[in-house]
Amino acid sequence: MSTINGKLLFRYPKVTDGANIWNLVKKSGKLDVNSPYFYLTMCHWFSKSSMIVEHIEENCLVGAVIGFMQPQKQEKLFIWQIAIEDEYRGKGIALQLLDELARQTNCHYIEATIAPSNASSKRLFEKLASNNEVAIVKREGFETEFFPNEAHEKEDLYIIGPLRK
Repeated sequence: MSTINGKLLFRYPKVTDGANIWNLVKKSGKLDVNSPYFYLTMCHWFSKSSMIVEHIEENCLVGAVIGFMQPQKQEKLFIWQIAIEDEYRGKGIALQLLDELARQTNCHYIEATIAPSNASSKRLFEKLASNNEVAIVKREGFETEFFPNEAHEKEDLYIIGPLRK
């Protein structure tokens, strides 16, 4: 756990945070909304590779990042989703969440899939690489035809690292 300016608390999620994360993702209007059960399981079994940030004084969820350490590549943290409440966007909180989670997991690489139209996520991960003075590599991820009814934009794989210790 860590605080910034005494107002924001960065911590691992608990299962009781799952519903709030689901609501945050749903409100974003930009992310794929998974089932509420998904967020409960991620908060329960993958809490050490996920993180939330709360506003202490207002007692509210500000943002969340859901990730997991890859079973065959334990040095790689895959970021599933990251979301920040509208009123807190543009303040560097998403970058702080990623930095704190990378530090806590002690990962060497961060990976994420990003749709070509998702300019804000691309900027976020490019800034993460730049701030850490590491490479960012873009590779083929999931093509449109892999999705049911081809109802999803393709996702490119971004690899950031190796991160410094």
